[in-house]
Amino acid sequence: MRFVWHSHIQSFLDKTLVHLEKEEALNNLMLGIALRLKQDPGRYPDVVMITVQDGNELALAALMTPPEKLMVYSPRGIQVEALEYMIQGLLARSISIPGVIGPAQLAKQFADLWIKQTGSNAKPDMHLRVYELRKVNLEVIGEGRLRVAQETDLEFIVESIVQFQSDIGVKEPDLESCTKIAKRYIANRSLFLWEHQQKVVSMAGAVRPTLSGVAVNLVYTPKELRRRGYATSCVAALSQRLLESGHQFCTLFADLANPISNSIYQKIGYKPIGDYDSYLFA
Repeated sequence: MRFVWHSHIQSFLDKTLVHLEKEEALNNLMLGIALRLKQDPGRYPDVVMITVQDGNELALAALMTPPEKLMVYSPRGIQVEALEYMIQGLLARSISIPGVIGPAQLAKQFADLWIKQTGSNAKPDMHLRVYELRKVNLEVIGEGRLRVAQETDLEFIVESIVQFQSDIGVKEPDLESCTKIAKRYIANRSLFLWEHQQKVVSMAGAVRPTLSGVAVNLVYTPKELRRRGYATSCVAALSQRLLESGHQFCTLFADLANPISNSIYQKIGYKPIGDYDSYLFA
């Protein structure tokens, strides 16, 4: 086994890209962020990029943009020796890891070995299902229209991001951070709003474009406006727009603890392709 620290994103992609793109939709999280780093190397102030090689073959890859969790990927399933090798390398450099996220069994094995080698605690954070869509069920789109978010929408977007983070378990969402996120989405023209009767009622983002696909995220409808089909219309209309713009498929992550959102996405045409788990380390 050979442990490799990568200081440049191209070096990391040279080892991982061909493998990640074999299951492009399932690997959209690591793949999309890696490609974003290639396009904009200064996007994140700190990046950890690691591969473990078994001879000339890739055994394991990990990517982290602190303070986010470590993303893990293996092209050959769970390899305990490679995981142990990676953890030893991380500990040798005193790399602080807030948690791990990846394909369900791989993430669990990493968390179990992390506990064993560090003596720290790990708790399950989220159980996520990865969905892929190639054709939208247009019948679910209700009355209203989709449009690109603008500066004049900033107040709605910031409040929505704060509430979105609260809903997924962030105890005290940081207003300044949420404002930066909102402004970045607006500047990139990657956030879309659903309007009904000239009122903004829902939103969704388009992020992490890959060779053939793009991910939908940040789906949010204010609590007082839910159960009216606004999120369904917003995500369906956005997905159709993304397909028409040239993407072959859309992907998204859905929290398995929320059966309503999982049901909505399947009605739109999203099909499950795999599960991811994430863990938090004490």
